[in-house]
Amino acid sequence: MLKKYFLSLFFILIISFLFSCKEKSTITNSDVFAISDTSIVTKIFLADRQGNTISLDKNNNEWTINNKYKVRQESISILLETLNKIRIKRPVSLSVFNHIIRDLSTTGIKIEIYANDLTPLKIYTIGNETKDQLGTYMILHSNSSQESITEPFIMHIPGFNGYLAPRYGIQARILNERTWRSRVIFDKSPIRNITLNYLNQPELSFSLISSPTNLLDFTGNIIDHNNNALIEYINKFTNLQCESFKNDVDISNNIPLHEIIVNNDTLRTYQIAAKEEEKKKEENFNVERMYATLNNGEVMLIQNYVFNKVLITINELKK
Repeated sequence: MLKKYFLSLFFILIISFLFSCKEKSTITNSDVFAISDTSIVTKIFLADRQGNTISLDKNNNEWTINNKYKVRQESISILLETLNKIRIKRPVSLSVFNHIIRDLSTTGIKIEIYANDLTPLKIYTIGNETKDQLGTYMILHSNSSQESITEPFIMHIPGFNGYLAPRYGIQARILNERTWRSRVIFDKSPIRNITLNYLNQPELSFSLISSPTNLLDFTGNIIDHNNNALIEYINKFTNLQCESFKNDVDISNNIPLHEIIVNNDTLRTYQIAAKEEEKKKEENFNVERMYATLNNGEVMLIQNYVFNKVLITINELKK
């Protein structure tokens, strides 16, 4: 009887010891995931389990995505801040340990962070959020081998109330280029000339040249103009952005409205047909919109109140 008692006690102590080890963790530094100096980061690579990859590369202080598009400044700033401020909140409890390991291995997003070197500064996998949505499960890998892993942790940013996946551009465990792309339409400076054509009312159209400043009507005649109004109008094209990209939209039957030519770039706007289902729950259906294409490229969604400041008539520029 006594022997059975000590045997039971022995197993209880073993289980308590193992639980204690899991709870205390083998890592004591809360900033082990963090990059202390993000100014040295030149490449960030992310991959999801569906085969989507994102490569953010820094060249001459400018970030591009997959060597195709400029990156939104706000998005890269948030990501770099996250890489710097991320901290361990607490270890994963023994009760959910195996479940979290499975989730990370099947749905986790891998991130690799580089600084002008073939060897990454950090490699870790980003998992789901905690039930209270104030932490995110992650696991850190050895830089030399992804198989040399430590253990999962609940990660957070001190003072930030929320989970971290969106700060890495992750939506529903999926990566998408559009999350990172800059939405600035006319990205070249200085602006040398602008032409605005009203495709259904040509008499409202005009062209202007910035140096020397001249205003021309739709027939090419020079018109007396308000010089300050011209300069103010040119400045309105700075940081002009679309709302989103619509790769799955066919606008071949939509009515064209305007043509805006800035330097050598041509933006065409199109009416959104009433029958089209643009009034989705996730969108504010009170905002009026148009479709647009830049240089006959992919379709964008633009908001009227953003573009109304540049969709003016020649009458507003005359002296």
